[in-house]
Amino acid sequence: MAANKDVVADLSNGSHTLLKLATGLNSVHLVQGLVGFGYSRVDNRPGETVYLSIDYTTGKMKEVERDLGVSMIMQTKKAKDIGAPRNNDAYDNLMANPALLGFPVMKPGVEPIKPDAETAVINFYRMETLIGEVPFDIWSENGYVGSTKAGTYFQVRVTPGKHTFVSLSERYSVLEAEVEAGKEYVVEYDVDMGWNQAHVQILPIDPIKSAKTIKKWQAKAKLMVVDEDVVNQSEFAQRVEMAREYLTPKFKSIDAGEMSKRVLNKQHAL
Repeated sequence: MAANKDVVADLSNGSHTLLKLATGLNSVHLVQGLVGFGYSRVDNRPGETVYLSIDYTTGKMKEVERDLGVSMIMQTKKAKDIGAPRNNDAYDNLMANPALLGFPVMKPGVEPIKPDAETAVINFYRMETLIGEVPFDIWSENGYVGSTKAGTYFQVRVTPGKHTFVSLSERYSVLEAEVEAGKEYVVEYDVDMGWNQAHVQILPIDPIKSAKTIKKWQAKAKLMVVDEDVVNQSEFAQRVEMAREYLTPKFKSIDAGEMSKRVLNKQHAL
């Protein structure tokens, strides 16, 4: 069991533990190896006792009512004290993917946007169905971009020139986009099995070689847009700021040529 940056307890089936959390933002989840799951947040709840139940078979954690929580404690054993907390190896992944905490940052869109004389549009499609309901987030040099789930796409309007997009799961995926005003581009957000956890890739799509695939995606994928009301919530906005500080050195490493990247350029324009 991890709370923020630390692993604070080892839970087996039929056990429970008690965490005393500081007032403020708290991200709680299970972690196995390097993989986090069962994400939950306990934000700004001073003086409360919160009861969380984890179902290992589904990987989901939920808050339960007090009476049920007390009953579950009585029916389980208290986990042994592990002593000093250990490093939470899944914390960096969580920091770069705040939507894992259940924030509904995306909502259905109405009409696709189009490029104009001063801007380009990049379409991010996630069509791979592997762990399709698990959200993975995308960042740019300007900050938070959006979140992906299977069978959906979202669009980003950008100024002409270079933009860098980053996502993190097992390792970083970096896309450097050099775009032109008035042009539209398609990018695939691919999710595959990795060594220890999901492996994500931001892939530029060739509009000629993949014309049939793009047409199929356009007919099938559901348009999503960022819900600004959710993104502007204090609990989410604070996590975005924390992630920006964490990711800033990564973007500097990218600019310095120290991280591998894929390139999207004028040949990828629709």
